[in-house]
Amino acid sequence: MDHEFVRDIDGRCRARLSMGHEAFGFWLTDELGENLPLCDEILKATAHLLHGGDDYKLSGKTFCLYLEEEAATVSALELQFETPIEDNEQGLSYYDDELFAACGLEDFELLLRAWREFITEQE
Repeated sequence: MDHEFVRDIDGRCRARLSMGHEAFGFWLTDELGENLPLCDEILKATAHLLHGGDDYKLSGKTFCLYLEEEAATVSALELQFETPIEDNEQGLSYYDDELFAACGLEDFELLLRAWREFITEQE
């Protein structure tokens, strides 16, 4: 999962991730931000899961984070509705590459640790 962390002109931390993982970038930027206690809580939940712990779910304003035994998933809350079958039969689809992403739990942990390190660096 390629990523780039930058500070914008106002000093706000932003994450950009490779194609297929863009939603993690939006989640890091808009939901987690520079909230170190929350970052530490999620890292603790990730470590717990890697050692056979329980699933973890965190709902935010725009995205929901799901941590399971082997995977981390970020899904926009607006995607959490069911598409009527007749819409799918008519060939309608939704662009959701920036609204949903998944990766292995260990990759997610590495990403989160890199984000934590970035947001605690001095400008």
